[in-house]
Amino acid sequence: MPRVRSDDYDAKSQSIMDSAAALFAKVGYPNAKMQDIAQACGATKSMLYHYFPTKDDLLSAMLTEHLERVIASVDEAVAGERPVKERFAAFVQTYAQKSAQSRRRHVIAMNDVKFLPKAMQTPLRQLEKKVTDQVADLLREVNPGLADGVYKPYAMMLLGMLNWTDYWYRPGGPMKSDELCERITRLFLLGFMAEK
Repeated sequence: MPRVRSDDYDAKSQSIMDSAAALFAKVGYPNAKMQDIAQACGATKSMLYHYFPTKDDLLSAMLTEHLERVIASVDEAVAGERPVKERFAAFVQTYAQKSAQSRRRHVIAMNDVKFLPKAMQTPLRQLEKKVTDQVADLLREVNPGLADGVYKPYAMMLLGMLNWTDYWYRPGGPMKSDELCERITRLFLLGFMAEK
């Protein structure tokens, strides 16, 4: 007989993913063992296996949830009737201003998808492609008329700049988050708008 899900199943699952994200960010996905994750969660290995049968299942669930949230937040940021440059600035702010937990997951997404079996990588790569396509579509609105094949490379350049920000930027440092986003927006737009 299948086990019935407890009322707090989703909350516990989220807590496990949060603890695992912190551990993966600290020691690296390949070095983290299920026992380490259980210990970080304050749980037993058997309880952990109830939620995630393998470490790969845990990573896959964590990154799927993260990428789906990124897609939804980008959709929200670029929606509406505002001028396109305002929507671009909203995208940069949304993408760059992540919570500490989201930052960990973002770095894990960049570094650790490659450790999953190919069958588990494919849906994650499709979600990553969707993010890239969203950004390319936004850039097409910002500077229409460029050769169609350049929007995706520009989207990758912009996402690369934003993704690497997660490695060095510290919200408590001398540059406040709003200033960082304004500078990224200006830097990218001034260069991109000059392209022909």
